[in-house]
Amino acid sequence: MSNIRRWYVFLVCGISLQSITWAVIFLLRSLLWLGDRTPAASIAFQIAVIIVGLPVFLLHWLWAQRLSNKDPDERGNLLRRVYLYGMMAGFLLPFIANTIGFISNALWMAFQGTRSAPFSGGTSPQDAILRDLIAMFVLTLLWIYHYRVVLLDANVVPEKGSSATVRRLYVLGFSGAGVTLTTLAIIHLLRWIMLQFGDNTIDIGGRNDFVLSKEIAQLVVGLPIWLVFWGWAGRLFNGQDEEERDSALRKFYLYCIVFIAAITTVTNVTFILAGGFRRLLELPSSGDISTPLPIIISMSLLWAYHAYVLRLDSANVAEARRQAGIRRLYLYLIAAVGLAAFLVGFSGDLSVLIRSLSDVYFDEVLQEQLAWFTAAIIAGFPVWVLPWRRVQNEALAQSPEGGEERRSVVRKIYLYFFLFLATMTVLSSTVFIVYRVLSLLLGEFSRGNLIKDIGQAIAFALIGICVWLYHGSVLRRDGQINRRDRAKRLAEWKTIVIDIGAGNFGNAVLEGVSHVLPGVAPKLIHLPLPMEEAGETILSATENIANADVIVGPWTIAVAGGNDGMVNAEVANAVLKSHSRKLLVPIHVEGWDWASVDSRNIEALVQQTVHAFRQIVEGEEVKAAKPLGFAASVGIFLGVLLILVLIAIPLINFFTNFL
Repeated sequence: MSNIRRWYVFLVCGISLQSITWAVIFLLRSLLWLGDRTPAASIAFQIAVIIVGLPVFLLHWLWAQRLSNKDPDERGNLLRRVYLYGMMAGFLLPFIANTIGFISNALWMAFQGTRSAPFSGGTSPQDAILRDLIAMFVLTLLWIYHYRVVLLDANVVPEKGSSATVRRLYVLGFSGAGVTLTTLAIIHLLRWIMLQFGDNTIDIGGRNDFVLSKEIAQLVVGLPIWLVFWGWAGRLFNGQDEEERDSALRKFYLYCIVFIAAITTVTNVTFILAGGFRRLLELPSSGDISTPLPIIISMSLLWAYHAYVLRLDSANVAEARRQAGIRRLYLYLIAAVGLAAFLVGFSGDLSVLIRSLSDVYFDEVLQEQLAWFTAAIIAGFPVWVLPWRRVQNEALAQSPEGGEERRSVVRKIYLYFFLFLATMTVLSSTVFIVYRVLSLLLGEFSRGNLIKDIGQAIAFALIGICVWLYHGSVLRRDGQINRRDRAKRLAEWKTIVIDIGAGNFGNAVLEGVSHVLPGVAPKLIHLPLPMEEAGETILSATENIANADVIVGPWTIAVAGGNDGMVNAEVANAVLKSHSRKLLVPIHVEGWDWASVDSRNIEALVQQTVHAFRQIVEGEEVKAAKPLGFAASVGIFLGVLLILVLIAIPLINFFTNFL
């Protein structure tokens, strides 16, 4: 089945089946729940959807099934897996919502009897329970059918590659939904328990009983959903499939949860610390500890558990490159958030100090700001130091992992981002200082306190200079270590460049390598080898090939007799037997074609070869250097424009307040 046909069949199946499903649910609710009060037009519409939609769905689904039975590969097609898992998700999500409603209404009946429940449209709990049961029954049957189809397909064509990715998205997505429901329910239940021991006692027997029943229902549903799907994910990870253990999606899921939990915890710790400082400064009370404390408790547990799983995964399974990239992204994001909070708090406290020296009174506004900024310092500093010290230790390690850390794009983005912020801070502060001084010299007395304003600008400029100097020193140290390691590697690197024919390609590669990596001195071997003294020449060439660290040349050097017999059999065998890295270039040979490789001229091939050789020397993954397309260029332009706008807004506000 062609892709266009698959898109058509599965889109029709998905839309028609979802329409039929909810038409059946609404029709059963109308007949069994409010049959005497449901408008006839509504019932007629639901019946019409079923009568028209059911044949359409059956026709297209049987078509898809017939094609999959004829061709086993059709069962493993990505679009079919997306359809099946998408439909299962489309049935399971409303099933979860209706199950929560069913349990909450049942608990309400246990608390209050048959009285009308709030948030249910004024209907009785019995009607609400019947409504939820109907949906649960229909959705369960359909989910079971599609799950059975998924199992049958997996028995014929195991889920590998993109199909396995679809399954991981389904499993981890519902694991995330379950842990979210569970965490929110625990937060609200802890808050409810805390309120029972305070002055704001909740009256039993009213609206809050229904709220409590909803939170209990959410916990009762969310916890099993999380346990089932997280257990499923664990069995896949701990199984025999290497692809599952190398998957970056599990790492992404874990780091996302840890990141969200960490940020939420730090934010609410800041609220509590600010409240404590407010009390020390004898400011009026603001808020209640029952709001942030349950969040801190729940998110800390969530953070600790998933961090433990990450450590366990790392101890049991070697970290793949993509997984290391996700871990690195998480650590730098946490460090960036912590450093930003620390700098905001430090700058704010410094601003409060300067303003307090220039004002007569240390008023309530300054005290309020002092409380919040000090809390930000205390909450942000450890969040920055702990991950930053970890990545710094990895970057300073004399190992391949340390070199990869120093060269990582995420690290460079982090360092240059704070260099950029520091530069913009120093620039804007310096401009403002010069502006105020020149205005005074020209006899223009603008509103505001000159000493206070200039003092704040000087303080912000000093902070920016310190941030710039520190991150600049980190970049310089990374560069020094990288250059030292590169020089050491290049001094020991043995490279052989093999060329065929006139030697234009080989000489161009030598020139490009010497320009990019001056410390490398490759040896060039021209094929065919000269006939005179051929034995000695071939022996010398094969010895050089056997002792090389990298062999660079056209792909035909590994084919005995390639290029119309110009490749000596001894040379081809030596290339094949060598344990060195082999960088083969897909040059065009008449009668031979490369799949998924663009036809390039010699100049482009030389550039790609030098680029790939540099990646090998640097210990990076070999990837083609692709020019930016139109869409990517437009995206980068819009992204830069957005960043400039976001930076310009606070700068404009800053100057507006003082002009």
